[in-house]
Amino acid sequence: MGLRRYVIRRIIYSFILLLLVISFNFVLFQMLPFYVSCPGRTYNQCAGFLYYPPLPTKNPDQLKEVQAERAEILKIYGFNNTIPMRWLLYLKAMLTFNFGYNAGQALGGTVMGTILQRLPYTVVLLGTSTIASFIIGIALGVVAASKRGRVLDVSSLAILLFVNALPVFFLGAMLELIQRQSLGTFYVPIGTAILLKSGVGYVVGYLQAFFLPFLTLTLAGIGGIFLTERAVMIDTVAEDYILMARAKGLSERSVLYKHAFRNAVLPITTAFALSIGFILSGAIITETVFGWPGLGQAIFTAIGNYDFPLEQAIFYLITLMVLICVFASDILYGVLDPRVVTA
Repeated sequence: MGLRRYVIRRIIYSFILLLLVISFNFVLFQMLPFYVSCPGRTYNQCAGFLYYPPLPTKNPDQLKEVQAERAEILKIYGFNNTIPMRWLLYLKAMLTFNFGYNAGQALGGTVMGTILQRLPYTVVLLGTSTIASFIIGIALGVVAASKRGRVLDVSSLAILLFVNALPVFFLGAMLELIQRQSLGTFYVPIGTAILLKSGVGYVVGYLQAFFLPFLTLTLAGIGGIFLTERAVMIDTVAEDYILMARAKGLSERSVLYKHAFRNAVLPITTAFALSIGFILSGAIITETVFGWPGLGQAIFTAIGNYDFPLEQAIFYLITLMVLICVFASDILYGVLDPRVVTA
């Protein structure tokens, strides 16, 4: 019964947070940008300037098509309605994932089409690098905690702190220079690497373009995970039940992995859930530096072209994904540690 009440509470909290985020998104992306991008214009004038496609001047046959598209955009966003009505239309659009059309000149078509086109690139890059950084960071954290104060612990701590402090764009640039010096070739973006290729050549080109951004994000993520796992393991191995396990004559490996690690891994689940939730955000800097056509590069393009529909849709999906992952993490905590449910 306690677990059921706990789950219901978490569902209510998550739904309230979702409504608050949608309301904040509405204010930020449907009202504030008009004051920033169109000073001196009315709301409807600015909406037309930012969202409506221009009327054709050389091909009158397209006039009806463009006018129909303008009418559809007006229906979706409700620019001619009051603010409460626009909020209701916005709420409906967010809950039904009807995000409208891309604005600006850089990206065309529907916002959802752009997201679905770029989503696989971001999921592959961020998903693999996140999993790799967690596996390596946790493993190094456990080993360093077991060798606390020794050469292995001090050296790994110093190296990973240094790598973690490097800006991601600087780390990526350094890896590109290392490739240039060691292989004698520059980094080739994926668009060029797989151009006019098929079969094995396509796979090889994809992997060549994938490796450096993957390595950059993995190295950038290991440091924080390593520090967290090391600190938790150090606190855990100081507990009385660990002392009792050692007094029973259990091997150090058994003490570390069967007793200490099982309890020390709980805080990492929250960090992993948040990392999975933020996968949809894409690595904006990394994807831009390496020309990786994911959601991060799409956000960068949208910011430079006043593509507010794409921005608000991606930020909403990021928030939704984070809420889902945090909710799943809370439920997992309640199942693994009953003290959380009764607290």
